Amino acid sequence: MQDKHKTGQNIDSFCRRCKLSSEHTIMELDSGTVSKVRCKSCGSTHKLQSAADAPKVRKPGKKQGAGEAAAAELVWAAGLAKAKGDGCDYSMSADYRVGDIVNHQTFGKGIVLKLYVNKCDMLFKDGERLMASTNH
Repeated sequence: MQDKHKTGQNIDSFCRRCKLSSEHTIMELDSGTVSKVRCKSCGSTHKLQSAADAPKVRKPGKKQGAGEAAAAELVWAAGLAKAKGDGCDYSMSADYRVGDIVNHQTFGKGIVLKLYVNKCDMLFKDGERLMASTNH
């Protein structure tokens, strides 16, 4: 059995402005079908939309590069096994050599990979970083 709707009656609809399903007032009928409703919360007039028509809440996706971080961690562990010594604390004024182990206050234990003028690439557990140094 189908309910007969009349203008002025209340009906539940999804309001895109309020972004929730709430009570609306029927404003227009088209051949016995509700065509326009007015939201009782915000006063906007729109087409009748059921709760099923409401936009779906998007879930955050996986961070891209999650596999890259795992691969970097494996490379870091292998490099740490090859490196010599206990390591020294990181200092921007220190002179490093490839293969040195460095203990950084924020990033943890790292390995010197490449040397540049006044910089060096260090591999930490979470990835590679360009760090300052006094290399010539």
